[in-house]
Amino acid sequence: MQVFSSLDDFVKPENGCVLTAGNFDGVHLGHQAILERARHLADAESLPLVALTFDPAPVRMLRPDKIPRLLTPLEIKKRLFRQLKIDQLVVIEPTEELLALSPEKFTNQIIVDRFAACHVVEGQTFSFGKHRSGTIVTLQKLGRKLGFETHLVPARTFVLEDTPAVAISSTLIRQQIATGRLDLATQCLGRFYTFFGTIVRGQGRGRHLGFPTANIKLHHQDQLAPEDGVFAGYARLGDDLDQVWSAQIVYRAAVSIGRCETFTDSAWQIEAFLLNYPENGPNLLDKHILLSMVEKIRPQFRYDTPRALARAIEADCRDINQILQRKGIPVL
Repeated sequence: MQVFSSLDDFVKPENGCVLTAGNFDGVHLGHQAILERARHLADAESLPLVALTFDPAPVRMLRPDKIPRLLTPLEIKKRLFRQLKIDQLVVIEPTEELLALSPEKFTNQIIVDRFAACHVVEGQTFSFGKHRSGTIVTLQKLGRKLGFETHLVPARTFVLEDTPAVAISSTLIRQQIATGRLDLATQCLGRFYTFFGTIVRGQGRGRHLGFPTANIKLHHQDQLAPEDGVFAGYARLGDDLDQVWSAQIVYRAAVSIGRCETFTDSAWQIEAFLLNYPENGPNLLDKHILLSMVEKIRPQFRYDTPRALARAIEADCRDINQILQRKGIPVL
């Protein structure tokens, strides 16, 4: 997959392309359906499949007071796009000039002049142009006028407990993650929710308790974290993201998010105890880590003594081992 960091770097395909554009935050099952349809069209007509995405998301400029937490950092998104067999990915910054374009000008200047799109594939909630005034219907009309075909991919739906089926969306997934419903988020994403970060030095309390933890500094501090608690998860390690992504060894992890209530001076943090990491294994400081979040075990509690906390962690580890034995090794 070729990656371009601006429209100026992208070379317009001579024979056109299949184009899809959007934020794709989460790259969830709804997004995957769009990309799969686009891939099928590209293969059928021997055209390149091009995805256009934004970094940061346009909402940061349009509604800076209501910026949603990020689900998928760009470096993770790139690797997910590669797995979905995108030929070319164009990542652009949403400037004021770009966001001020009317739907008609955006279609002419970007979709036609820059990409020479023969087919544009989008979901039913797609919007574009100034004030997001263009809809999928607008795009269909402009496509008939300007010589490209617009393909609408129906939303993927999900039955949320006792409610009627709802469309899978980034907003829905954020709600599930924020409330600790990782099982539901997993079903909408088609994979476990992941964090990427670096292991940094902590206060050493876990080691004194008999459970040496990896303290994690997220590479993207604006990524959404679940509500505070203890979770079952998986961890991959490496010297950089490429190593982590291709790591063959997957560690079972007890993940703590939030403040350790037993210690009054504890700061909010994400830390992981790797259940099957060798006791005399290499020091993990400064290693990169990818955490796949599986299931919430319990909230954060305050224990009367460090010994009581250690007993609780021991019980957590037993529960997590049983849960992860049922889940099997995660696929990224």
